[in-house]
Amino acid sequence: MDSRYETSDSQRNKCAACYRQFNKMEHLVEHMRVSYHSAHEPMCGICRKRCRSFESLREHLIGPLPKAECERIFKERGCDICLNILCSRSALRMHRDKCQFSRTNNGLLYRMANLGIQDELRIDSTRSRVVAMACKMVGGGSDGSLDLCARVCLVDEHENIVFHTYVKPNLPVTNFRYLLYCTTYYIF
Repeated sequence: MDSRYETSDSQRNKCAACYRQFNKMEHLVEHMRVSYHSAHEPMCGICRKRCRSFESLREHLIGPLPKAECERIFKERGCDICLNILCSRSALRMHRDKCQFSRTNNGLLYRMANLGIQDELRIDSTRSRVVAMACKMVGGGSDGSLDLCARVCLVDEHENIVFHTYVKPNLPVTNFRYLLYCTTYYIF
């Protein structure tokens, strides 16, 4: 096929994490440099798009202008509490009964106790388990040079999010940079 007849989609440069499109490769490179995409960001289970937060994932699935295909599948098989996509409607019904982010018990202590790390350790004690903790930092102080924790994420050895929460910094945020720090691995 002659290159003069390529579609406009093939000429645009697309970010693999958030699917933003750019006319020039330089713009994509700059986007990747400043966006700090992480493998631990919430991801749509249908189209695999990564979102900055669970709130933006919720908007992608069921917000005012959702992606049509994702919305259709999510309405059929998606958990509206934890935003996971299940394989069938019956699996969704069973999942909702024991969803760890249940709205009836949404306290931090309950969610931490409900992670299931200790229970799985008792069941399968033949191999060690690894959990990583990461903090995403923003800038505080008059010049934005102080590191303030804004997000905490616990991830298992398969890079599945075990726990995620935002933290309100104790000082006003003056620099909204989003850097990953404090990665610590715990072996059980």
